[in-house]
Amino acid sequence: MAAKRFFQRKTVWLVLIASVLAAGAIVFFRKEKEKDSLNVPLGVEQAAIVTYSGPPVAVTPYKWGVAVNVRIAKVSGQSGARIYDVRYIVNRAGTFDLKDYLTGEDGSALDGLPSFKFTGDPKLSKNLDARIQETEEVRVDVGGYYYATLTALGVFWIVWLLLLIFWGRAKPPKSIAVQPEPTIAEMLSGFLAQLNAGTLDAEAKAKMEMLLLRRWREELSLAGVPMNAALDAISRSEKTGSPLRQLQDWLYRPATKIRGEEIAALVAPYTRETRQPEVTDRP
Repeated sequence: MAAKRFFQRKTVWLVLIASVLAAGAIVFFRKEKEKDSLNVPLGVEQAAIVTYSGPPVAVTPYKWGVAVNVRIAKVSGQSGARIYDVRYIVNRAGTFDLKDYLTGEDGSALDGLPSFKFTGDPKLSKNLDARIQETEEVRVDVGGYYYATLTALGVFWIVWLLLLIFWGRAKPPKSIAVQPEPTIAEMLSGFLAQLNAGTLDAEAKAKMEMLLLRRWREELSLAGVPMNAALDAISRSEKTGSPLRQLQDWLYRPATKIRGEEIAALVAPYTRETRQPEVTDRP
């Protein structure tokens, strides 16, 4: 039942995501650019690239108080047309058309010259970025439901990708319980069993010695003390000094008269877990 609900939620999310992406794609492909006049700052020279296939173009004669100063900086040619690098400066606010300031070299009017409108805006006078815009209109019309087909394919690809990622995905493995590390008392219990059975080898004896030293350091609150200083304090303690000497004689002096039963009796009290004192509130 839980798996069915999970599948239903997954399907709803996939359909929702696909719908949003489809709507965004349709808006993106069908959005048309608005053709507004270009805002330019006053007193700053701007540039426009004019492509014209008619007769040679020249600037109209200068008149005092004209709103726009125009000059042709460079002329280059291509097959069937000329490319003019036109520079202009707007002197006052208003909307103007660049083609009104261009004419034929013989003074005749130019037919088919592309329109290039711009607006002089005094608010943009601090913006000194040059603005260059092509006046030749470039438009590509694609038929046959191209954009609709492209949108549908994009949505299909996204849905397929989401299904590929999430469909039939293996469930995460169940968490494995981590077994706690054995305590000092538990490890000493194991060594004590080996000692009683007579199977305690040299490596196990060394480990048992280190565990007893750790236990004695805890009892004497010597956890942060260096080992040499802690060993000296353990040997001088009335509580741990005698057990330490007895253990070392048994480990390092083969001719000692200490028997394994005595060491077992020494280790046995430390195989029981120490209980922390309970703190009770007194009235």
